[in-house]
Amino acid sequence: MKPIYDYYGLIISFKQEDSLPILLMANRGSCCSTFSIGFSDGLMDAPKHIKGENELDATDFKTFTMLIENNSSEIIKLWLDIFLYGKDHEVEVIKTKLA
Repeated sequence: MKPIYDYYGLIISFKQEDSLPILLMANRGSCCSTFSIGFSDGLMDAPKHIKGENELDATDFKTFTMLIENNSSEIIKLWLDIFLYGKDHEVEVIKTKLA
């Protein structure tokens, strides 16, 4: 996994895959949720939740969803930089509360 965001201990990362759709994971402790971001006709599709065994609680899940919605263009740019261009990326620590 390639971590990209840390929101008060909720770690958002890419699965270590360079194929589409883009797979994003959020972890807190042993709980994990996954979303996929796909594309059709050059446009981003709505993020889709992929059910897992040990999902995040409702608060963290809502936070994860909001982070994807608010930062989707930045997430796609980071994916391109990391997997296509081979650039290094440091985890961005988000210190502002989501509204």
